[in-house]
Amino acid sequence: MSAETLAESAPQVGSRRTPSLRLRVGLCVLLLTGLIVGLVEWGLDGQPPRDAGLARTALLVLLISATQLLLIEALLLRPLRRLAAGCEALESAPAPLTSAVDLPAPGLAAELDRIGHVMRRVRDLLWQQDQDARELRRELARQQLLLEQAQSALQAQQRELAGLARTDALTGIANARAFDEALRREFKRAQRQRGLLALAVLDLDQFKQFNQAHGTAAGDAALQRVASLLSERFKRDTDVVARLGGEEFVALLPGFGMAEAQGVLELLRDELRAQRLPDGSTETPLTISVGLAAASPAHPYLSAQALMQAADEALYIAKHAGRDRLSLAA
Repeated sequence: MSAETLAESAPQVGSRRTPSLRLRVGLCVLLLTGLIVGLVEWGLDGQPPRDAGLARTALLVLLISATQLLLIEALLLRPLRRLAAGCEALESAPAPLTSAVDLPAPGLAAELDRIGHVMRRVRDLLWQQDQDARELRRELARQQLLLEQAQSALQAQQRELAGLARTDALTGIANARAFDEALRREFKRAQRQRGLLALAVLDLDQFKQFNQAHGTAAGDAALQRVASLLSERFKRDTDVVARLGGEEFVALLPGFGMAEAQGVLELLRDELRAQRLPDGSTETPLTISVGLAAASPAHPYLSAQALMQAADEALYIAKHAGRDRLSLAA
């Protein structure tokens, strides 16, 4: 049975019950009103009403009863009739009424399934992208670490190359480049402070013949030994010893005059001779010739190159004077 059929049959059921209820209510109201009015009339007059009084009382009872019935009809019977009709319709329905809107249409169910599937795919895609982002961050961290390590290694290599650029590879002391920088620096300082600066140029005697007789390995060992003696003898922070190339060495001694530097260099020559290179040989030991120049306020030089040239000229004199000796610049 449809909802429209129930709605049509419900008023018919209610209309069959309403007249009997209205009749009973009307009789009750009429009797109660007549009783009340009669008691009131009896009590006022103190005797039963006469014929004229009865007519008036009857009219009054009818008016009051009609008014009450209208009020009861409007306020009570009509709501009860509608409620009764609804109850009758619900009781007679074979199954609970369900609106067609409550049941999803087949197309709507398919659309909801498709939307759910798309949302699951989007969720899986977002999860995968999050995992990829995490992996990318880890890879970036690894690459950053590798880059920092590479930078550290590069800086270490640069420092090593810078050291090699200023250090003699065979002996480990300063090379010609580092010596030239130190000579210019210390010469300007001596000029500015009117101080002392001694420069010695040292050259091993007949070193080519030494290499031919004992081999280049022995020659390299001899050069390393001379460098070690220079480093041990001139070890102040301001002293600079260097190998200019081949068998030629230099010693730059800030604060030393001619006499002080000469004494130290003579001891160095004696020590090298006592070494009896190579390896304690009883043959003629390896010796060294030294040219010494010194700048002072009493004996200034115009430039660092002039001081170096004076030491070279003194070395030349020592070589031609018989070697194994120290010669002073004029």
